[in-house]
Amino acid sequence: MSPTQFRDRLRAGERLLGTLVQIPRPEVAVRLAGQGFDWLFLDGEHGGFGPAETSRTLAALKGAVPCLLRVPSLDPAVLDDAAGCSAAGLIVPHVDTAAQAEAAVRTVRGRGLVVVQAESAESVMNIGAIARVPGVDAVFVGPYDLSASMGISEQFSHPAFLDAVASIARTCREASMPLGIFRMTAAEIRTQEDDGFTLLATGLDGTLLEAGARALLAELRG
Repeated sequence: MSPTQFRDRLRAGERLLGTLVQIPRPEVAVRLAGQGFDWLFLDGEHGGFGPAETSRTLAALKGAVPCLLRVPSLDPAVLDDAAGCSAAGLIVPHVDTAAQAEAAVRTVRGRGLVVVQAESAESVMNIGAIARVPGVDAVFVGPYDLSASMGISEQFSHPAFLDAVASIARTCREASMPLGIFRMTAAEIRTQEDDGFTLLATGLDGTLLEAGARALLAELRG
């Protein structure tokens, strides 16, 4: 799937299933891509994906699956370097205002999708303006940082957290802005789909590795 096809599917509201990749080894991404994911979330904020690691991984994948690279900060130099890696797009963390979203779009200059993360109480308040910034391709909710920002860290069933996510979803739907979110399990991600979330990232490479090892050992010892 080409980056253009991925953008078209995103804009059309198709369900796009991905997973987080934090281990900066091309072999890991290649193995995950071979399982049929629609996209991969290469993590340069909490994982080891800088421009060099991203370029090596994209070369190994040979276009097998679109990759979105999360950058570690809003710094224009960081965004500019990351946009030069030829990923399908960038996931930009901690976008709290429309001005920050506009700055990210200007820096990327059309070199891939711009997906902005809403992951703070401030971003919830400003989501209407953020969702209407030209050049923003999707809003992606970061539940861990959002809940921490609200003083209810990882309390994902808390009414205040649910209200915040619902507010983001409702406002983005009204603006015809594609919605994404990360959740750790399939059961958790399914709860978001009724709200219109379609850019879905579930689990991450390390936990998938651990889960596979646990299942194998349980079978061997059972």
